[in-house]
Amino acid sequence: MKNKTLRTSVVVLVLVLFSSWSLFAAGQAETKTVEDPSSTYPSSPIQIIVPVGAGGDTDLNARLFSRYLEKELGQSLAVVNVSGGGGTLGMQRVLDSNPDGYTALFFHGEAMIPKIAGLVDFGIEAFEMVGIGVLDDTTVLATHPGMPFQTLPEFISYAKANPGEVEFGMMTGGYPHLVGIVLEEEAGIDLNLVDVGGNAAKTVALMGRKTEVINTQYGLTLDYFKSGDFVVLGLTSKERNPLFPEVPTTAEQGLNLEFNKFFFVGMPKGTPKSIVDKFSAAMKRVVENPEYQAEAEKYFVTPTYMNPEDASAHAQEVFEYFSKYQDLFRGSSK
Repeated sequence: MKNKTLRTSVVVLVLVLFSSWSLFAAGQAETKTVEDPSSTYPSSPIQIIVPVGAGGDTDLNARLFSRYLEKELGQSLAVVNVSGGGGTLGMQRVLDSNPDGYTALFFHGEAMIPKIAGLVDFGIEAFEMVGIGVLDDTTVLATHPGMPFQTLPEFISYAKANPGEVEFGMMTGGYPHLVGIVLEEEAGIDLNLVDVGGNAAKTVALMGRKTEVINTQYGLTLDYFKSGDFVVLGLTSKERNPLFPEVPTTAEQGLNLEFNKFFFVGMPKGTPKSIVDKFSAAMKRVVENPEYQAEAEKYFVTPTYMNPEDASAHAQEVFEYFSKYQDLFRGSSK
């Protein structure tokens, strides 16, 4: 009887121990499952995809911002230019990457233009919005001193008198293309829209007098304005930029034209929220860094942080504005 009781006690003890171990193992598994993926992020270099060629304002802003972002994240950031398709090739590379926070897109509002043009079926909404870090209220219309017009009113009068003759250098399906379409619509003129390439190529084309009017970023081509090789016609904004108040706006010259860029970071859909938030918080610290602010001011851009929610809302507002010209843009693209 004693042996039977002893055996029973041993069996009970074994069952209790087994049950306790099972609960412990399950608890460990559960803890492992809910572990915050951002706790060790980033543990290796991060690739920043810039979907345009080197030498333009997007590339410049990406490299400057990334230099300060490296210090905040504690990892190196490799800026990679993937140009083509109006930015869609680089965008697609990010969308196709693993949603682990190690591949990110640095771009601006041009990301929504190919969708408006009907060239692709995705835009900014296809990404996990990480945040906005830079606003650029410096888009100007420029010509060269050899043209028979040197002011915006003269340009509009000349274009009306010579429909289809003034060449506007742009990139088909991109941001400059939309600027050209809206310029035609709002000014009531007919331009010769010619694809000369991205920002760097447009600058070369205007400098070499291979095209006649372009939109450009004031800070990007400041030296050409100072040297007299370029002539600024107006800032495409409602108000003058306090960083260069001598440049009149298109609005004060009677032309309703507003094109301001916002630069954002996006990641593939499915990237853990904790990683997105950690990266976004690092962006905020960069924007608040006085050293970065001082460097950004040299290019006349404004460091401005927007969290994922506010950035998405801002992007949607801009998309709705651009969409007003969708039919005109799609007709021109074809």
